[in-house]
Amino acid sequence: MKRALLALWLLLCWVSLAHAQVPAAVSTPIGVSASSQNVEITLISERAAVQPGDVFHLAIRQKIARDWHTYWRNPGDSGEPTYLTWTLPDGVKAGEIKWPAPTAIPFGPLVNYGFSNSVVLPVEVQIPASAKPGTSLSLKVDATWLECADVCIPGEGSVALTLPVEAKKRDGGDASAIQSALSGLPKPLPGKAHLTDLGAGGLQLVVTGVPAAGKAYFFPYELKIGALVDFAAPQEFVRGKDGFGLNLVKSKSLPEPFVGPFEGVLVIGEGTDGKAYRLSADLIAAAPIAAVAGTAADGSRHIGLLQALFFALLGGLILNLMPCVFPILSMKALGLLEASHGDKAEARTHGLWYGFGVLACFLGLAGLLIGLKAAGMAIGWGFQLQSPAIIVGLAVLMVLIGFNLLGFFEIGTSLQGAGAGLAGKSGHAGSFFTGVLAVVVAAPCTAPFMGVALGFAATQPALGALSVFAALGVGFAAPFVALTFMPGLMRALPRPGPWMSRLREALSFPMFATAIWLIWVSSAQVGQTGVLAALGGVLFAGLAVWIWRTWQGKAGRALALVILISGLVGAGAYVTQAPAKAADAAATSLGGEPWTPARVEALQQEGKTVFVNFTADWCVTCKVNEVTVFADPDVREALNGEKAVYLVADWTSRDDVIAQALASHGRVGVPLYLVYKPGVAEPKILPQLLNAEMVKAALN
Repeated sequence: MKRALLALWLLLCWVSLAHAQVPAAVSTPIGVSASSQNVEITLISERAAVQPGDVFHLAIRQKIARDWHTYWRNPGDSGEPTYLTWTLPDGVKAGEIKWPAPTAIPFGPLVNYGFSNSVVLPVEVQIPASAKPGTSLSLKVDATWLECADVCIPGEGSVALTLPVEAKKRDGGDASAIQSALSGLPKPLPGKAHLTDLGAGGLQLVVTGVPAAGKAYFFPYELKIGALVDFAAPQEFVRGKDGFGLNLVKSKSLPEPFVGPFEGVLVIGEGTDGKAYRLSADLIAAAPIAAVAGTAADGSRHIGLLQALFFALLGGLILNLMPCVFPILSMKALGLLEASHGDKAEARTHGLWYGFGVLACFLGLAGLLIGLKAAGMAIGWGFQLQSPAIIVGLAVLMVLIGFNLLGFFEIGTSLQGAGAGLAGKSGHAGSFFTGVLAVVVAAPCTAPFMGVALGFAATQPALGALSVFAALGVGFAAPFVALTFMPGLMRALPRPGPWMSRLREALSFPMFATAIWLIWVSSAQVGQTGVLAALGGVLFAGLAVWIWRTWQGKAGRALALVILISGLVGAGAYVTQAPAKAADAAATSLGGEPWTPARVEALQQEGKTVFVNFTADWCVTCKVNEVTVFADPDVREALNGEKAVYLVADWTSRDDVIAQALASHGRVGVPLYLVYKPGVAEPKILPQLLNAEMVKAALN
């Protein structure tokens, strides 16, 4: 009945259109733009000039009048998508439209899928290797579309452009617009998806491994016959323990029997914060996902924003006591001692600059994390230390700080500036970069309460997530900043004197120890290549320091900086070429087996208790737990008993599967400890700071 009404409605639209007063067509040469009544199309190119064998993108850009829309590849209940017919020189090939995610457009009892305002539709084009430089290629496309508001009007236009063939390709002025459109296309789903037949006209799309905060919408691709879902029916969101589901209503035109895989685009979130993913879902015989109030045993998915902000603030405070912060305690201590008996206003200024550095780094890392995840990358908190090049750079920086503390060279006059190695004459820059460096080194670890807050932030729009990270930064910076505003406590600190020179020299050795640890981490990531790259960077840093202190003047210092930068760039480039080291060795060294989701499932079916250690060599808290808890003979015996199996998920190098597993438990970083008991689907999550009794109790 719905289709019959639609046909009648379209027929009436055509009749009214036939009697409408439409300006007569004017014969004009074909250009890059053409217009219908409500849509202007423009043919844009990624290239200003192509080369033989080039592969690039052209795109049709539709500028759509207000209150009108065009249609997606599957138009929904009504409409027609945009079709392109190309006229190309011999050997030139054009692909299909690369469709962006649409929006649902209600119209009376119908729901259509399409675009409003404007849309860019990219198409990949291949130039033959036989194309000759000095010639030109004329590329023409005939486009047809349907433009609709309360009535529908067919639109069409022909557009063309000519591109010169040159020895080297050149990007054109529209390259950025096309690249932006390509980067906004739906990414592959980082998790898994399947369809379950609920009977009585219902389907459930089940998605695991991808967090969602209660809002998702599925746009199925078109079928050759019929449709998968009733487009106008609501899609009910069901939150489950391991993921989420969307309850869908089957289309009455769905052919029987229907088999998968069914493909489409899943949009999680809404508005500018929505993320679009391509998925393929098989129809499998499985129970529907069980609805729960929240997911993950730590409760990160069912807390509110105010609770998350409180947990982030508390977690940031506790982070100051975590082992991760030990490497930068010397810089904080020196800055505090220097400010303790000086000008109080200056002390407060140093404290505030330190706080600004902490906030800037937390927000910067959070923004980068959000951006990379929006681009489809499965990463988590601490991602910066999964890069061997960054590890090597930090190792060299720690050595430079150690040289500075020993007095081999000076930058600025303040001790805190000496600690950071980046201070100007006032020392404020030193305070700022001390805060930045503190976050870079310390943030990858998760303190109590911090994991819950970060898990919540991972499911929120950008503004909510950044608010949580800002609260975390405030908590982390608060103790140091607060001390600079307390004259009584500041006066209680020892007075500066000659002994501070010895203290300053002594505090260089934690910096060297940190450099050794970072070099060891690089060896765990890429083997001997990481060690060689780091030591080469240290060699260049030593040479730069020697030139800095012996060759006075601008020329000498400029040469020192050139040598230092060359060493860092060379070491970073060298280490990035090395293949990542397998995680099997790390698991064996910890007395366990490498973790995989399949191994956990198999062991559960055998009735085993499974202990999973999500760890990384750059996570100091993880290593402290391994030395103090997992090395305990009683714990080792319990982990390797007849009824228990110990699995290690090593996240030292980037691993998308581990990142997805962390996200499924409401976490974005390590450490994470899970205990799966026989007959219990959901694991117990243990605290980040362990003791032997906790582990033995969880296993028993």
